[in-house]
Parts: sequence; structure tokens; C-alpha cells
Amino acid sequence: WGLLGWLLNVTAGYLLGAIPVRALGWGGIVFLGSLAIALYLGALFCRPIGQLLAPFGEDARGDRLIGCLGTVASQNLPKLTEGKVGQVDVTDPYNSLVTVSAALPHWATFTPHRGNQVIVIDQSDHSYLVIAKDSVDEDRWLAQNNSIQDTRS
Repeated sequence: WGLLGWLLNVTAGYLLGAIPVRALGWGGIVFLGSLAIALYLGALFCRPIGQLLAPFGEDARGDRLIGCLGTVASQNLPKLTEGKVGQVDVTDPYNSLVTVSAALPHWATFTPHRGNQVIVIDQSDHSYLVIAKDSVDEDRWLAQNNSIQDTRS
């Protein structure tokens, strides 16, 4: 904005014979004109840059992790009814590694330990609900939540 104002002041000074200094005269017009042009040019440049950088913004919603795979980071994962939580390293849809508090649902029969893979299935008040991947619990959960039906005969 400063460079643009300087250029307009020099141009106005050349055309008028003196650099405009009165705020309510030509000086104010040069000031407001340079401000308007600077804001317009700034918006013109910033919009495409913002669109280029938009995919790198982080989705902060908690449900973005539901359905994602993770690896147990704590010794084991307790059930939600125990009032304790464990930690799971989850890879979100944007391939960012996120460490979250997690617990097993009350109906889970297999307890995953450190290094086991889990699937995030829901979000509770203070943690995520996870089940062990490739386990009986996963089969049970998929059977309960299978809403996709084959209409072909």
C-alpha cells in the first residue's frame, strides 16, 4: 500500500505541480484512492492463493476419524464401562497421524494390546470407541450395521 501511495503522490505531484498534502483536498483523494486500489489488488491475489492452500487446512470435526484404522499405543484398551481409556494412533483421511483416547464398547470380546490394529467406530463424550480389526467384534459390528443391501437377484 505504501509503494502504491507513493506512486500516486508522485504522479499527482507531477500533474499538479506540487505534492498533495491537505487531508481534505487532493491528499485525501490520493490516500483513499491508493487504499481502494491496494485492497482490490490484495483481494485479487489472495483468493487464488487461498484456494490453493484450502486442501491443507485441517478438518477439526471429531467424527472425521470414524471408520479410520489405528494402532494401539497403550498396553491394552479397557472397556468403556471401566471408566478408563487407552491411547490409539489413528491415521485420518488426510494421512495425518492423530493420537486419541479410546476405549472398547461394552459388547467387545477381544481386547487389543499394543501394536494391534483397531477400527474407530464411534465417538463418546471423552474418547473414541474402537474394535479390533479382523476380529469377531468387527464381524459382529459389520453384521449389526450392514445397511447396504443387494437389490440384484
